[in-house]
Amino acid sequence: MLRTLMLVSGVFEALFGLPVLIAPNPFFRALEAESSASGVFAVRVLGAATLALAVAALLASNELDSKGGLAAAYGLGLYNVLAGGLILWRAAAGSPSGTAALWGGGLIHATIGALFVYAFATRGK
Repeated sequence: MLRTLMLVSGVFEALFGLPVLIAPNPFFRALEAESSASGVFAVRVLGAATLALAVAALLASNELDSKGGLAAAYGLGLYNVLAGGLILWRAAAGSPSGTAALWGGGLIHATIGALFVYAFATRGK
């Protein structure tokens, strides 16, 4: 199950990270937020970080028996739990950027994060 989660999360992050890195303006439109020079820079850094996470997840998916592969899985699981919580918290706060894009992204991260927690809890049983 853990390998599948690494692959699914890796693909999900790549599908988000690469487009946001290249063209961040649709990200702002999806959040119904205004873009600024510093905002575009920050969103591009977010895209680069999530793309890097995707590469790490995809490369480590076949190395889960090693300490490094397992460490990458724990890191990706923690990222999904935290990202899901933060995004859903922001969406639920009733802010102007509480759009369907936030709810969707938050629910996807929270679901993947919960599945990671389950996979870690049942690993080796």
